[in-house]
Amino acid sequence: MADYMHGFQVKVHPSLEDFELLATVSQMLTLFDQERVVEQVIELMIKSVEAEGSSLLINPEFGDDWRRLFTRYVSNATGMEDPGQTVRFARRVLDKGLAGWVIANKQGAIISDTVTDPRWLAFPDSDSTTRSALSLPFFWNGAVLAVLTFTHSEPDHFTDYHLRLFSIIVNQATGAIRNAQLFAHLLEQRQQMEAILRAIPDLLLVLDQSGVIMLANDAAAALVGTAELPNRGEGLSILDYVADDDMFSFVHSMLDNVPTPGNSWSFQSRSEKHRRDYLVTVSPWAQSADATGYVIMLRDITTLRDLNRFKDEMLQMASHDLRSPLALIVGYCSLIELDTPEDSPVREYLNVIERSIERMRGLLDDLLRVEQIRNSPLELHQPADYRELIKTVLADSTDGAQRKHHQLETRVALDDLPERITLNAMLIRESMDNLVSNAIKYTPEGGTITIQAYTEGKRVYFVVEDTGIGIAKEHLPRVFESFFRTRQSGTEGIEGRGLGLSLVKTIIERHGGEVWVDSELGQGSRFGFWLPIQ
Repeated sequence: MADYMHGFQVKVHPSLEDFELLATVSQMLTLFDQERVVEQVIELMIKSVEAEGSSLLINPEFGDDWRRLFTRYVSNATGMEDPGQTVRFARRVLDKGLAGWVIANKQGAIISDTVTDPRWLAFPDSDSTTRSALSLPFFWNGAVLAVLTFTHSEPDHFTDYHLRLFSIIVNQATGAIRNAQLFAHLLEQRQQMEAILRAIPDLLLVLDQSGVIMLANDAAAALVGTAELPNRGEGLSILDYVADDDMFSFVHSMLDNVPTPGNSWSFQSRSEKHRRDYLVTVSPWAQSADATGYVIMLRDITTLRDLNRFKDEMLQMASHDLRSPLALIVGYCSLIELDTPEDSPVREYLNVIERSIERMRGLLDDLLRVEQIRNSPLELHQPADYRELIKTVLADSTDGAQRKHHQLETRVALDDLPERITLNAMLIRESMDNLVSNAIKYTPEGGTITIQAYTEGKRVYFVVEDTGIGIAKEHLPRVFESFFRTRQSGTEGIEGRGLGLSLVKTIIERHGGEVWVDSELGQGSRFGFWLPIQ
């Protein structure tokens, strides 16, 4: 059905060509080439409405994504050759012209005759013969992104039907463009992520639920010998490398025991084929609702392991080769002492030598003990009476505090503490004794020592607070380092080897806990740790 007005055929119902146009635009929703979408939509609409000119003006309030996209397809309907004049004219149109009206009113508009409609701005020097125009807004989230305008040299060329039809098409096109933009962003982010993952020095393998390699960076591909293969061997199973390198056999056996997504598991493994040591971290990821993949990170720690082995050899040598001459020195000191008169000053010299040797022996014992605990497995599967452990530590603290006239305060609610905890009672007691003895050692006579033991959630806490000399702020980060001792006023004459707190930290962390310190110079210190209740 059609009506006739001013000699033109005016559509009131869609034709077959209109349905075909809508179908073509709908198919573009599946395209991910945003530039192609804009170009084809504009071309289809120009052809459908038999427009003689078109222009696309961009709302300056929107970002670079839309601006870069639309700017490429801005077509000039002003007839001006000077680009600078075109830009100035476009700004005027966006401010006071038809495009500005569309943006302000958020709706399309038709100008039947540009001669009589004040919304149409004609550039004074333009040779354009435009008499009618149709403007359509590109909407996104309720705002106008850009304004597409079609022009014709005859008045009344565009109708309300065109406005309604093209409004539908532009809305569909905007959705298609946004889909294409999102796809482009995702593709760009994936390419960036893959570039980063492939460039990192650590070896990275991403496996699916079946152990098939989905991603291997350059370092991992070089290790498994797939650097020259297409896609670095992606699509092959990790089982393909088990026979080639025992390390992958061990890694593959671990996949059945990894924790739930969101957690990770680290262990050390060695490739005898390449004679390299690796710290392996396995992190599961949710591939789907019922499938879990794996991210395997291998960090080359060969140099660290070689240094550690060298350190162990040196400690063993020091333990064996130093103890023998020390024992010999002590023996000769004893023989000399037998032939030395009681009032001879030589006896005092011999006592100094013996005390120095005892300090050297103690240093060796502490050093070897720290390393043994740090590197050896602990038997942590024996339930211990935690309340009795606290009672013993409190009883052992009394004599030392009394000798320096300290006030010993205890804030321990034994009934609130768990009766039994799985831990190494001897080592935990040693850690508690160390914190208490340090508080006594560094607190002047007449000070106060406060011992606290309490439970919070699934943790037990042990805290020792004193009113001693305190620790300078710059020294706090290093107090748990081996051999570190603060050199400040008040520490003169206090014996120590700088290994006690390092030993405490090692023991607590091996139990899955954490140790900390708060201190202020001249005000005292507060050392503590927590242990998980197991």
